[in-house]
Amino acid sequence: MVTTFRPPTMQEAVLRELRRQINDGELRPGTVIRVDAVAGAMGVSRIPVREALMILEGEGLVTHRPHVGFAVPSLTAEEIEEIYYLRALLEDEALRRALEHSTDTDRVAAREACAAAEEALTHGQVNAFMENGRRLHEAVLAPCRMPRLLRLLEGLWDATETYRAANKLDRYGQETLQTEHQVMLDAFLAGDEQRLIRTAQLHRQHLLAGALLGT
Repeated sequence: MVTTFRPPTMQEAVLRELRRQINDGELRPGTVIRVDAVAGAMGVSRIPVREALMILEGEGLVTHRPHVGFAVPSLTAEEIEEIYYLRALLEDEALRRALEHSTDTDRVAAREACAAAEEALTHGQVNAFMENGRRLHEAVLAPCRMPRLLRLLEGLWDATETYRAANKLDRYGQETLQTEHQVMLDAFLAGDEQRLIRTAQLHRQHLLAGALLGT
């Protein structure tokens, strides 16, 4: 069967570019995104820009402020620390339950995500590294089979997406995160609860430290 290439719609093109600018740090937390300015820079009408921004709002990458418009979310250091504190409370329990119910399918998903993160880091693709790192976290948490808990954790992850640690850390810091990914994977595959929880706690400390840089 021949696959037909479908060029992206204007909305998809704007969405992709805005997401890239946010993830790359070109649009810093607190930056107001002017619809007219984006439309003019990309040579499109206001409609696909607004549609793309509404999608990004649903993802937590932008917020809408009355009388201001769309902006990249800005958090204080205290707010970031609170989010990571809540993550710690929820993730550790989810990981314990996940080990009890993980299947071969879950383990394959975790291996693939970790390998993809390693590949992205090797090629200096920092955003892809972070995205696949998140995939790994989701893969080892998913077997807890608690959808409400997972939605809460997803919301906490989304809240700090504009403060991605790897975008602020040097190469050594990024490699440290990936080493911890590998240890978490090994512990997950071995069913080693103590090592998995201990490494996850250390990993969150490093993510938090990276997220706080420059705040």
